[in-house]
Amino acid sequence: MKVSLLGSSGKMGKSIIELAHNDPDISITNALVRQDSKYLDKDAGEEHFKKRSGLKFSSFPKEDFDIFIDFSTNNRLEEKIELYKKFGKPLLFCGTGVSKDEELKIKQLSSSFPVFYAPNTSLALNCLINIAKKVSMSLKFSEVVIEEQHHKSKIDTPSGTAKEIAESLDLDSNNILSKREGNSGNYHKIIFKNKNEEIQISHFGFNRELYAEGAINIAKWFYQKPKNLYHMQTLIKEIYE
Repeated sequence: MKVSLLGSSGKMGKSIIELAHNDPDISITNALVRQDSKYLDKDAGEEHFKKRSGLKFSSFPKEDFDIFIDFSTNNRLEEKIELYKKFGKPLLFCGTGVSKDEELKIKQLSSSFPVFYAPNTSLALNCLINIAKKVSMSLKFSEVVIEEQHHKSKIDTPSGTAKEIAESLDLDSNNILSKREGNSGNYHKIIFKNKNEEIQISHFGFNRELYAEGAINIAKWFYQKPKNLYHMQTLIKEIYE
């Protein structure tokens, strides 16, 4: 599987390039960055690992590929959408911080080519959402709170995952408590409370490799699927149910 990776100069891009290097089934053929990026035309291996790789950062796909994986920021989304349309390749979109209108525009692309929308690529985290939905439907609680913490350089607050959890439980953003501190790791915790008891369901992610590994596994499962809109619950249902 050949990949055009958007956001390749970032921390998640680094993790995916590193994992792909040790995986015979995947190859990063295009390491994509913005046209005005300071990394443009530089060697990705040298920038990330101090070891020349021959893979250069570029602003446009120059080599053949099977799928887009997008871990870039939500800046210049319209330009990226035009890029997706130009090639018509399967898209695994892992960006966060997009508005509802932007999310809709991405999902509407699935009428032309396969789109997998995954603001969080952790299988376990998405299983947590399923568990929380079952708790919410089975028992009555007077208060439900979602707590989330990420590294201090994370741009969007609350996280896309926290908003997804809230939406799945019919809650709004007022039910989310966010923290930004440290340099790595994150957690999401859902607390169901009433007067006499509470239930806590939590997920801790220890490093970025978790999400890079998840994205690669999703891409392998997804890239030969027919055009449609896919998400983590689609994958979970097909594989585990």
